[in-house]
Amino acid sequence: MALLRISAPAGSLPGPEEIEGLDIRVSTVERLAADRYQISGHGPESLIPELEARGCEVEVLMSTDEVEQFLSEVAAAVSPPDDEELGT
Repeated sequence: MALLRISAPAGSLPGPEEIEGLDIRVSTVERLAADRYQISGHGPESLIPELEARGCEVEVLMSTDEVEQFLSEVAAAVSPPDDEELGT
């Protein structure tokens, strides 16, 4: 799942469960202009054409591959060391 920034007029923005596979963060809604808002969410890049067809502008902040790499790095950083690394 990619990290997406979506901006559009209020009527074009998807609701929290409106587009299958898109997980939006309502807490990230920001007013850009009188009737234009921005919101962040996670979803596959394949949803971008559907969002654009609704009148949304979509910016990919992190691609699916970049998100997976980031999560892998975080998991490695916070996981306990293997027994081999402890010398036991």
